[in-house]
Amino acid sequence: MKPTKAKLIIRSIQKHADNIYRVDCDAAEKLPKIAAGQFAHLQVPGRDLRRPICVYDNTDSSISFIVANVGEGTAAFTSQKAGAEFDALLPLGNGFPILPDKTNIALLGGGTGCAPLLKIAKDNPSLNCTALLGFPNADVRGVYGSDFDEVCKKVCYCTDDGSYGYHGFPTDLLTEIAPEVLYVCGAPGMMKTAREYCKTLGVLGFASVEQRMGCGVGACLVCAVKIMRDGKEQMLRACADGPVFPLEEIVL
Repeated sequence: MKPTKAKLIIRSIQKHADNIYRVDCDAAEKLPKIAAGQFAHLQVPGRDLRRPICVYDNTDSSISFIVANVGEGTAAFTSQKAGAEFDALLPLGNGFPILPDKTNIALLGGGTGCAPLLKIAKDNPSLNCTALLGFPNADVRGVYGSDFDEVCKKVCYCTDDGSYGYHGFPTDLLTEIAPEVLYVCGAPGMMKTAREYCKTLGVLGFASVEQRMGCGVGACLVCAVKIMRDGKEQMLRACADGPVFPLEEIVL
């Protein structure tokens, strides 16, 4: 699907721990269909380059993003107030493949990496998703509220400091779930563990990679990702060829 330029109006910006924000927006016109794992390229005040942010949730007339302030661009974006208008190119990239015949699904996410996973469960209620979500502490977990609880069969929250849910890593709980398909987004260490799990047990795995981008449409080649496909290493574009790839193909 060819991306469109959508005019968005910020309805609210909520700051949470560790400079993580939830940004809820209204759309001036009907939004196109957006698949889980696809992203938007957001206009940023005072910056020439847009910023790629995954779509956390959306309807025909609204859209939400989870944004971590990791540099000047994201800081400028989240410094805006309710009522501010900006445009976004969307949807971009390839989302998570949905396999309707597989109905025991695990969503494995860490921190802001949980954001691309919500729409898998919300848009596909027949999948019986179990979410394994990891955070540094309870405050960071709060950015997601009860969103995952409302659309997943089960949610296991994990924190590094034990302040909420299971004290440990969400990958520790994979053997208890025994999924048919695993969808992942998070730190490289999490993806490595998930890849070994999938390889050992023959589980299908797909991961969304977090990569610095420039143009967002495949022209500038800034976001190259090393992939092993058909026995050969290839450099593919996270924005146009991804950001979702088969987990077994990603060179970590």
